[in-house]
Amino acid sequence: MNMNKSIIYSGLLGVVLFFTACDPITQSGNDLTGKLTADQLDVKATPVVVNGQKTNKIVLENNSPVLSFWNYGMGTTSKAYDEVLVTSTGDMIVQFTGRNGDGSTVTKDINVNVETIYFPVTGLDKFIGEGSKTWVWDEFSNEQTINSITGIYPYGTGGVGNDKAPAWWGLEYGKFSESDATMTFALDGGAIFTKTLKDGTQQKGTFSFNLTKKVGSWSQGILSLKGATIPHAVSLNEAKGEAYDFYILELEDDQLVLANVKGNGVPNEPSGEVNIWMFRPEGYVAADNSQQIAYLTGGSEKVWSWGKGEVFGNGAATSSTPGWWILDSDGVNEQKPNEGTGATMVFGSDESLTLHLADGSSVSGTYKVNMGKFVEGWSIGTLTTKDASVLAGISINEGKIPVNSFHILSLDEKQLVLGYIVASGSEGWFWIFNAQE
Repeated sequence: MNMNKSIIYSGLLGVVLFFTACDPITQSGNDLTGKLTADQLDVKATPVVVNGQKTNKIVLENNSPVLSFWNYGMGTTSKAYDEVLVTSTGDMIVQFTGRNGDGSTVTKDINVNVETIYFPVTGLDKFIGEGSKTWVWDEFSNEQTINSITGIYPYGTGGVGNDKAPAWWGLEYGKFSESDATMTFALDGGAIFTKTLKDGTQQKGTFSFNLTKKVGSWSQGILSLKGATIPHAVSLNEAKGEAYDFYILELEDDQLVLANVKGNGVPNEPSGEVNIWMFRPEGYVAADNSQQIAYLTGGSEKVWSWGKGEVFGNGAATSSTPGWWILDSDGVNEQKPNEGTGATMVFGSDESLTLHLADGSSVSGTYKVNMGKFVEGWSIGTLTTKDASVLAGISINEGKIPVNSFHILSLDEKQLVLGYIVASGSEGWFWIFNAQE
């Protein structure tokens, strides 16, 4: 969508292919004789007016004795008369290409001005909800092991035609620029796009989309932005600048996944490696987390410390407690100083997480609970953290890398048991905490 003038072109090759391979075309009944020039064409593209405003429904009319091919940006039609919908406001050009009786083609651009998006467009409600919808990074869905580190990767790369989430290379949630930024799609006369940074700074633009331009079953269409773009819209491993055009891999009420070919945007026949961005609606809860959050926070905030006896260690990935190498809270201090005996962590109902270490220092961060993501028969949900982890949140046999994504194995008013699967898939690490009285 564009408040400024946007030109919609249809390549001559595509037109020739269309006229030689398409089904019979509906016409107005005129004989296909003679050879018309662009000036002689009697063709119109007229917005339907509602309440005095030119809407996004455009009436296409060909009253000339030529075969019809229209390109209106969101798609094409071969009818002499048709009504089509667009998602743009402002000035645009609809292009008509006709075929004369002698086989020659003639093209004419028609200026169109749309003042308001009045008629619903398929897919628009997914972007804007009931009129305005804010999207944030999806810090729940894509748990992957990339570069031997298991975490949540909403941003990264994958393969065309196969991957709808980062799988080849990526950055964990919170470890890239603008990870705290949001983006809002809204219908306010036109289709308005706004990116809001952490400090409140806003960048405004417009958006349009085309759900007819698909790449097999891999993508559902194309999203185009002007004036502003999505958070961290840069190509990994390349200095290609910001992207403004994206394949739509997923478009649902609860998920938006975008991609583009590294350094090459959205070609008709993509191949190789693509950048992938994953978002979810702000405030969206995939499952009812209220009971588990109540256990975790006590309704306001709740203090947790290590349980008694064997509280940290590793074991088989399918276990629910450590069984191979096991430590008590004193032993934890040897692996992660000041995070064993004497250390506590506080979960707040505002999703705050604070570690109070044995040396008197503290570390603050945030957390998310998702009971909609679980492993049948083993876990009941996930706990993800940012800027801070749980006490001794490390994977020792992976070089003591920090862990910020945990499986919740059990959680009630008195005990919290967490698990983590290492990159090999055969080993798990386990944490056992008790609520302080």
